[in-house]
Amino acid sequence: MSDLHAHPDAGALLDAVIEFLTERLAPTVGDEHRFHLRVAINALGMVRRELTTGPSDEVAHRERLASLGFADDAALAVALRTGALPDDLLPVVRECLLADAEARLRVANPRFVADYDA
Repeated sequence: MSDLHAHPDAGALLDAVIEFLTERLAPTVGDEHRFHLRVAINALGMVRRELTTGPSDEVAHRERLASLGFADDAALAVALRTGALPDDLLPVVRECLLADAEARLRVANPRFVADYDA
């Protein structure tokens, strides 16, 4: 991030909005808006988590694809659909796909990840 927009950064701003919505607004919101407020808070949390882990998750994903010999998801999908992968590579592909799924869950809803501690 540039010095121009360094303080507060996007993450700190998101944290402040999430805290305001959760701590100040949520207790006062009527039933007709409570669900939508929870959706908004969850969406902001997803954005916050993606800002935090997204760049490293993307690098790890690209490295996993490269380790399998694929340039992108589309190439891997074609190989899976056509049965072009050798059987001995399938366990490695499975581990890569599981790592990708876990990375997505850590952003979308970390409660679904086994080692969630909050």
